Amino acid sequence: MAREKLGAFLMLIFSVAYGVGAFSIPLSFLAQRETFTSRTMPMALSVIGIIFSLMIIILPTIDEAGKETFGTTIKGMEFKKTTYLILLMIGYGLIMKWIGFIIASAIFLIIGFRILGEKRIKVLILGSIPLVCALWIIMSLLLGVYIAPGEIFYMMGII
Repeated sequence: MAREKLGAFLMLIFSVAYGVGAFSIPLSFLAQRETFTSRTMPMALSVIGIIFSLMIIILPTIDEAGKETFGTTIKGMEFKKTTYLILLMIGYGLIMKWIGFIIASAIFLIIGFRILGEKRIKVLILGSIPLVCALWIIMSLLLGVYIAPGEIFYMMGII
């Protein structure tokens, strides 16, 4: 079985399970007669995933002899940076509750830019802090979404 066919088969299993799970989404009494409900998008995504997976499985693979090997396909990919960025995302999720959105997001962006190769401090600071502040302003002031300041500020008695 080709690598693409195996990936499509796994995606087919996931899409079917996602579709079955979409049926367990509860609907309110008034939403049961509506056309667009909380089940609509998950069901549509499930059907699209099933259709594309079946197309990849059923249709023939083009140029079977000229395919690259797995080693040449992954050559040149930077797994070390990817691993660092994944660990950074996990750390961001863990510290955001404690130090708050603004500080955690600024630290996340600065370290993320650094991992990706940016070395200039001015670019790191000016590329992260104004962006985080702008996002906070949009979320809290314009959209009215409450963003907790962080547990550390409550523990220190600042808030």
